[in-house]
Amino acid sequence: MLCDKMWEVTQQSVDGCKLIQGEVVSSAYDGDDDNKSFVGAKLADGTIIKGDALLYSCGPWTKFGTMMGVKYHSAIIPTPDVLTQSVFFAGCGDPEVYPRPDKTAYCTGFPDEAVKVTEKPGEVEVRKDRIQKIVDSVRKASSKKSDDDYGGALSADPILEQACYLPTTLDGLPLMGKLSSSSIHGGGGPCYVAAGHGCWGILMGP
Repeated sequence: MLCDKMWEVTQQSVDGCKLIQGEVVSSAYDGDDDNKSFVGAKLADGTIIKGDALLYSCGPWTKFGTMMGVKYHSAIIPTPDVLTQSVFFAGCGDPEVYPRPDKTAYCTGFPDEAVKVTEKPGEVEVRKDRIQKIVDSVRKASSKKSDDDYGGALSADPILEQACYLPTTLDGLPLMGKLSSSSIHGGGGPCYVAAGHGCWGILMGP
């Protein structure tokens, strides 16, 4: 929801803004090796996207530095009403519950260890046992009952089950700054990286 809203606002405030989906393979230049100028990004299909600078911000799939990923599973659970507060439980598996304005709650917890991510974007495996752990945990934490018939605000079955990777680094510090010429395929230029912010990407962003 946040990304959709940010994109909506961007389209309203930046004239000519549009979304182009593709794989960036290198920065793009005009001229020869001795006298070349940066012009933008080159996509896998050969298309050149013109720009003044190139920012690599691909989350756990950012290839620069010591980028890692922490796999989190999550479930979207319908709620009887719009819940008003995010909740972080101590115990019951330490689940996290984030209310949404459409009478659902984003529920997560039980993260994996940080790894070098090999799963491709959009093809991340969702493990049913981990989803069930999250569902059981939030049901128990949100209920006043002690038996299996919880009947609490988070007792409904999930309408969406998913998994993603939280981008992080070996030292826990975000990777931000200008890239050296040697690290960029095609040469130097105004190329930057911003990734590895963990769960605080919005607060720690430039």
